[in-house]
Amino acid sequence: MNIAYVTGDDPHNLKSWSGLSHYIAESLKPHGAKIHYLGPLESEVSPFMGVERRFWNLFGKQLLENREPSIVRGWGRQVTEKLRGLDADVILATHTELLSEVESDLPIAYWSDSNFGCMLGAYPYFQSLNPFAVRRGHDYERRALQRADLVFYACDWARDAAINLYGAAPDKVKVIPFGANIQCDRTAADVDKLIAARPKDRCNLLFLGKVWARKGGDTAVAVAEELNQSGLPTTLTLIGSQPPEGKALPPFVRKTGFINKSDPVGLKQFNDLIAESHFLILPSRAEAFGIVFCEAASFGVPSLATRAGGIPTAIRDGGNGKTFPLGSPPGEYAAFIRQHFTNYAGYELLARSAFREYETRLNWGVSGATAMGHLRTMLERRRR
Repeated sequence: MNIAYVTGDDPHNLKSWSGLSHYIAESLKPHGAKIHYLGPLESEVSPFMGVERRFWNLFGKQLLENREPSIVRGWGRQVTEKLRGLDADVILATHTELLSEVESDLPIAYWSDSNFGCMLGAYPYFQSLNPFAVRRGHDYERRALQRADLVFYACDWARDAAINLYGAAPDKVKVIPFGANIQCDRTAADVDKLIAARPKDRCNLLFLGKVWARKGGDTAVAVAEELNQSGLPTTLTLIGSQPPEGKALPPFVRKTGFINKSDPVGLKQFNDLIAESHFLILPSRAEAFGIVFCEAASFGVPSLATRAGGIPTAIRDGGNGKTFPLGSPPGEYAAFIRQHFTNYAGYELLARSAFREYETRLNWGVSGATAMGHLRTMLERRRR
């Protein structure tokens, strides 16, 4: 199957969109896909955008560049031109706005983690958009979803919004979770050894994310503090996240800063820090999916997080961790952790179950095979 793969960013750059543009394409290749890369695309900024931005800033409102008409039209022209003479069976894009103005009779599919309606209701920046940006955002999303032949989302949250908010046909909207963006050749026996190596008399928590406030950094620190005060020695390790300037952290918090997973030394450090952790804790206030939950599961590390956004698809309660209602006090997280240290055999069962979740649904091999199956079925149906 020849796939015209459209990304706004560089699909070979693992730092773009958390590496997802790269891993989506790679997941399809073992299952018969020939990828024709049509990204990155240039953003053709209108000379009036600066004036418009300054105007809306006077009212505390923002622009959304990837929904600005000049940029969307520019992407449409670029993709239309790149499609000319290309032998493709289907167009697959990572975001709907990339194809909103494309001229083509080829079938269209999308694979993403969210849509405009989801982001508008959850992420602070989107909540400050000016009314014209909001209207355009909904319009582009609705048109793209109505035109699409298939839509893959990483989570139920986005699927439900596509159907309920934009009227997308339920039979063409599929949930296919993303996989872990790290190489994993671990077996169940390997993971058993990692679990056995974790101490039973102290707790290692891991907080992994760039945006301290949105990811719930303060809550993670409070959970670790409560565990220490209750008599369970606990260390909280921070990867990639920094608290607000001037905020002092307790001595039980260990900061590593940013770790470059593209560097072999950095990748080993990243892997070791996950492997030695008992739990990944991420009490996010907003989250489209959470690749880190897949990565943690690949080491047999259960995750603790909120029921925000797409997290309940990434974390199955009792499968690879536990989700808590938004606003749950730190004591609820701490009680769950203490319970699993009191009954450590229960922790070991949960950790092994986390790896099974990775093996069966949170890896790119499964995701790519599922997506290709749906694409083939769609193309066969169109040919009848």
